[in-house]
Amino acid sequence: MNPMDVVMDSYDRKARLYPALLLVAPAVTTGAAVLGTTISVLQALGAAVVAGGGAFLMSQLARDAGKEREAALLDRWGGLPSVAILRHRDRRLDPVTKARYHAQLAILVEGTKAPTVADEEADADAADRVYTAWSNYVRVSTRDRKRYSLLFNENVNYGFRRNVWGLRPVGILTCAVCCLVAGARLYQLYKTTGVVNERIAGALVLALVFLALWMFRFSAEWVRVPAYAYAERLAESVETLGTKTAMERQ
Repeated sequence: MNPMDVVMDSYDRKARLYPALLLVAPAVTTGAAVLGTTISVLQALGAAVVAGGGAFLMSQLARDAGKEREAALLDRWGGLPSVAILRHRDRRLDPVTKARYHAQLAILVEGTKAPTVADEEADADAADRVYTAWSNYVRVSTRDRKRYSLLFNENVNYGFRRNVWGLRPVGILTCAVCCLVAGARLYQLYKTTGVVNERIAGALVLALVFLALWMFRFSAEWVRVPAYAYAERLAESVETLGTKTAMERQ
């Protein structure tokens, strides 16, 4: 794969590369400030991304971090949101709309029957197997990014936030180290010269801001918002798929 494909592809760039850049930005800024280099932050970031397929490597590291920790999110949420939204006991869709989706999905996915409320209460796992099959069918059938642009955008949002959350432990550690390094160097220079180095002070502020974001903003709840939005958009596409299938059969 050409490393530049990561930069050109919208999903790879936004959902995988950007989280990695969030991780390295404070380190690059702190390093440039402490070392007193004249290379700008943008130049340093650009060199890190382009050199040796760095963009592809960073995007893969971000993806792996997100995927490895995704199971913990699903445990908190009670399963995949795109599956949970089809359950009778889930209240994000009104009963009439959900019944319409169930009826349509039972037609679209051969060999499946819509579980009733009683069926779901009697055997939730069996019902979830049907909902999972339906969810997989819809997901595979809606890969056209132009036709399902809203769905694609929500998938990008979820991928970005999931991967940022996956990098959270490393992000906290990186920013903490940057704060210590910049703070120590700032104090040392001030003690020697009596002047506050603005470049290092700026790097310290940036590292503190990112540390606060990693600790308090980039949370599991922050990831849940686009995950549930994606599930809603995926469910809404059922009727579009039903219309398309009906036209193909005519």
